[in-house]
Amino acid sequence: MDKVIQEPEAVLKLITALFGKLPVLIRYFDKELPCKIVALKNKALVINNSLTFETKERILSVLHNGSRISVFFNCAGSDGNGIEILAPLKVLITEAKRGEARVEVSKQGNAGYTVTNLINVNEIAKAIGFVDKKVDAVLETYRTKIAKDFKNSQIFFNERPDNRLRLIHKYDKSIFIIDRKNKATANPAFFPFDEYQRIFSSSTIMEEIISEICIPIKYKGYMDIGYIQVLSESPLDTAAFNQIMVYAGSLSRDIIATGLFQESKENCSVIDLSVGGISFVHPNTRTFARTMTLNVNTIFDVVFSPTSRVSFRGIIKNIRNQENDFRVGCQFYNLNPKETQFLQQLLVAPAPETPKTEGEAEIEAEPVENTEPENAGDQKEENPPTESEPKIEVKSQEESSS
Repeated sequence: MDKVIQEPEAVLKLITALFGKLPVLIRYFDKELPCKIVALKNKALVINNSLTFETKERILSVLHNGSRISVFFNCAGSDGNGIEILAPLKVLITEAKRGEARVEVSKQGNAGYTVTNLINVNEIAKAIGFVDKKVDAVLETYRTKIAKDFKNSQIFFNERPDNRLRLIHKYDKSIFIIDRKNKATANPAFFPFDEYQRIFSSSTIMEEIISEICIPIKYKGYMDIGYIQVLSESPLDTAAFNQIMVYAGSLSRDIIATGLFQESKENCSVIDLSVGGISFVHPNTRTFARTMTLNVNTIFDVVFSPTSRVSFRGIIKNIRNQENDFRVGCQFYNLNPKETQFLQQLLVAPAPETPKTEGEAEIEAEPVENTEPENAGDQKEENPPTESEPKIEVKSQEESSS
């Protein structure tokens, strides 16, 4: 039976408990698309929204305990660069119904899909804090490489994000300031120009610097683990941006290759798959409890063929103990359009071409010169907060998800 909640305190309590901790969708005409939550401040929800709406009404929803929780908001303000302030109005709770049926992989004739390289996102930040000589060597190599092309550059790699990295995460955009003294050169596809001016005024950067490029280093495109920063006394161009993008993607892969991040290397057979989620069998190993935790974000690779491997981020929704192993149900967390299209094609026709990495997609999407580099790295949209999920019982994406 549907339930409506209109009491302001109850609405805020529900938003605080679930939004930003679970995948959030925003209603856009007849579709529901992933929505990035920035913060909950002054009894309003702050989101990063690149969509264009005809009205001020916004409807955001999450799936929890077999229910769809839809919150109706009024857009109370926007900075013009995608950041919106939403005032909550009411909550509608209905029964969750899956939009897409899951396909049993074995019945599709595609038996052999596996899940591997699993890691709890909370373990990623912890790993960065360890002193690792292999990682130090990789960082030093890249510092030398980048310095040859850009005199004033640095690589930030630390378990504790600084203010610049926090703001890049907040706005979900790289910094590309061509001329900080000329607002006409600003591009809304990148970090907000006015916000950058505030960063610069409180920094120790020399006044002679007028241009900056700062691109996050992402773990498999999903989680910020650092950034590459280049400063210049003369305007930097799109060729420089693309070159640094390539460095960021390559550096991420080389750091992962050192073994710094303790990924679970088991090959877990996929049972079923949909655009919304996946279930697989995980053996009962020593690393299982550390990696597989209910309601926590996990990053993993799905191997579709010897030449097709895609990284995904998801939330573990249920774990079922079987005789000798565990069946794990996982809801994908905010797929980007290319990943969604890839899965849709996969569920209709076997073995489609592996989608481009988001680093390549980002260069296509942003209004820069049409000089897409090869091997732009594993950059993807950096998505939701990485802190631990709320300790509340969560069932499958829908009762029959897995």
